[in-house]
Amino acid sequence: MSAKRTAATAPVLRRITGEAVLRVLAAGDQLTAGDLIAATDLSRPTVHSVCDELIDRGWVMETEPGATASAAARPHGHPHVSAAPNAGGRPSRRYALNAGAGLVAGIDLGATKISCCLADLRGKIIAEATEPWRDEHVGAPERLRIARRIMQDLLGEAGVGAGKVLAAGMAVPAPVTDDGHAVALESYLPGLAALDLRTALEPEFTWPVLVDNDANLAVLAERWRGAAQGVDNVVVLLAGERLGAGICLGGRLVRGAGAAGEMRFLDLVEGVGNTDAVGGMCRELGAIATAEIIAGDRPGRASALVELCGGKPGDVTAEMVVEAARRGDPAAVEVVEVVMERTARAAAVVSTLLDPELLVLAGGPAGAGDVLLPVFGRQLGRLNSAQPRLAASALGDHAALVGAVRSALDHAFEHLLD
Repeated sequence: MSAKRTAATAPVLRRITGEAVLRVLAAGDQLTAGDLIAATDLSRPTVHSVCDELIDRGWVMETEPGATASAAARPHGHPHVSAAPNAGGRPSRRYALNAGAGLVAGIDLGATKISCCLADLRGKIIAEATEPWRDEHVGAPERLRIARRIMQDLLGEAGVGAGKVLAAGMAVPAPVTDDGHAVALESYLPGLAALDLRTALEPEFTWPVLVDNDANLAVLAERWRGAAQGVDNVVVLLAGERLGAGICLGGRLVRGAGAAGEMRFLDLVEGVGNTDAVGGMCRELGAIATAEIIAGDRPGRASALVELCGGKPGDVTAEMVVEAARRGDPAAVEVVEVVMERTARAAAVVSTLLDPELLVLAGGPAGAGDVLLPVFGRQLGRLNSAQPRLAASALGDHAALVGAVRSALDHAFEHLLD
């Protein structure tokens, strides 16, 4: 019985230890066995054994003491590099992740656009593309055809084959069930709920696809490389087209039964009424304000808002509204006040219920933190006595995409030794 149990668990233990070492190497540069022991709590023999296997498989390189990881990479299959002893004894063996040994893919099926990328094993994006949907009611089959076509283009740009990709992460603006289906209204994302998104890239690509809600992936991204690094209790408020929240409490992503962070309850909140978010509202209210100025219904015919859109209200973007407000345009300032007061009402409910240490505003107009956060903080302080620390996303509208990369890397590291 014990022999069978040992045989059954040995591969699992090997995978766990290999994943632990890979994660540490992915976060660092050159590391000694001592560094890895301190970071993983594994024994020295285990660390060397795992590193030798990872070297043989091409995922890790052994480097010359004192050399940079890129310059001292030991080619796959060659004998270990060793240095001559010195007065202090034999130098410690040094290891580095072979970041180019494999790739992962990230896909963000956003409400208004699609973004795709390829990243190496450190998460560095090496190829990326973004395209707007032809209209907001594009059906799911067409969205996925475009995703497959963009991924094919990115592989060509990177000069690699599809077999180099170990996994793909996919963000969707809806809750996702365990069986890979989005809980999405037909009026919002037509056809998406009927598809198993885990097989969405087939037949062109047979990669494992990790599908999740965009707000969940955004909070992973902000804790990994964004404004929430080192913060265990954080809510990321996605505020592009529709409000959604990614919740991390006690260092753990909160999913509930799958729809935690969905904000349909805003229908019941006075002064809010729906999930319309900062990006979409700035665009829509900015267009109305611009049309009123041009028609003479508002003062300020020479306003920055009119100038930025070239006198065409239909061309107004959220970024134009923010820039005009930054220049002091009265109409744009008014739009920002209205939008952020409404957003603060939604955030007050979330922060009162969850008591996060940090609230990150993400997914809205790019580079808008200096304009939006002061208004947001003032409005939230008026509504809420216990106000969390506020930050603008360090990742802009890339939060969900970066989170998709993180999700794919997690899967890849877990299964590299399978």
